[in-house]
Amino acid sequence: MQEFLEIDGLRLHVACDGPREARPLALLNGAYSNLESWTPALDRLTAGFRVVRHDWRGTGQSEGGPRESYRFERYADDLAEILDREQIERAIICGMAYGARIAARFALRHPSRVDLLALYDVSLDQPVDQELQRSGNQTAKQLRADAGLVEPVRSRTWFEHRDRREAMRSLTAHVDQADPTPELARLEVPTLVVCGRQDANLSEARRIASIVRDSEFHVMEMTGHGSVQSRPDLFTSLLLDFVKRRG
Repeated sequence: MQEFLEIDGLRLHVACDGPREARPLALLNGAYSNLESWTPALDRLTAGFRVVRHDWRGTGQSEGGPRESYRFERYADDLAEILDREQIERAIICGMAYGARIAARFALRHPSRVDLLALYDVSLDQPVDQELQRSGNQTAKQLRADAGLVEPVRSRTWFEHRDRREAMRSLTAHVDQADPTPELARLEVPTLVVCGRQDANLSEARRIASIVRDSEFHVMEMTGHGSVQSRPDLFTSLLLDFVKRRG
């Protein structure tokens, strides 16, 4: 079910799928993508979870806000309000790439609402070189082809926005923000940190996992940035296994 909720004076696009009585799982989109970008993994996830997705302010079909509101703290608080409206007290929080930054900030600001935390393709310091990400993705794609893996179909609709200028503005949340990684040492929630072998964020993800007190670190082979779209089965299996063992 998709709907628009008024949060902080803005209409945010929200989707809830899966059994209403199932365990809640909130998914946070990667950079410059919308809530449809989880499509490759959605069937397996909604089979066992009540999955909540949304287009954060300025992206997808959600309205944009004041420039100063494009901060990870505000994005995290938007999610908290969405969960309130959906009558969800606690949820598994899973973010990919830029969405992992939001997930980490949510865990720091709203720790009592986090059941488990999963950070994929994560970096919390300044963004890495885009060219390195593209190069890593091409290398991973060739490795998958050499291994005979079928390449998942990607849709352009996953990266469409009602206002592209606002979508780009929404990606300034990291500007002038101090590296929050040291703060993660105070997290007590079990945390899954995953990154692709060919992802430029690999060393940063490893650093993050070393700081979080109760963390597991996994490397996805033949995987670059945007892992849910290139290795959806592996992405989902790692998450499901983590929840089964730690949940």
